Order: sequence, then structure tokens, then C-alpha cells
Amino acid sequence: MEPFLYMVPYLLVECASSDKLRAQYSLEPFTYERPTNIPPAQAGDCGVYTLKYIECHALGIEFSKKTLLRPTGRV
Repeated sequence: MEPFLYMVPYLLVECASSDKLRAQYSLEPFTYERPTNIPPAQAGDCGVYTLKYIECHALGIEFSKKTLLRPTGRV
């Protein structure tokens, strides 16, 4: 995992379409954490859970069964 933490910032800078966009990125390595409270997925919905986790992480929202429940009380 660690090589990606160093590589991705360079890829973002190299792939930026303009100097203005390139200036928004730092070459500082990324950090990561391994979440432990992810609810188990049913067969076939792991992609949906992955996208929802990315969305919640980007918005700073806790990712748990509690935040995923519909008003009916079901996930």
C-alpha cells in the first residue's frame, strides 16, 4: 500500500490538464487507514458498498449500519 501513497500525488500532478489544476496538488504522500466497522455485504452488493464508503469518507460521514439504514429500518 505504501508505494501507492507516494505514487498517487505524482500521478495527480502529471495528469492535471493545466498549470492551475497542477498547482492545487501537493506531492506530499497520502495517508490511509483500515476501517474496522464496515457492515458485511450480501453477495453482489460489494461495489455499492465500496462507492458508498468512498462517498461517506469524502464527506466526513461515519460509515456504519446506522448511517445506511433507510427510514424503514432496513439497509
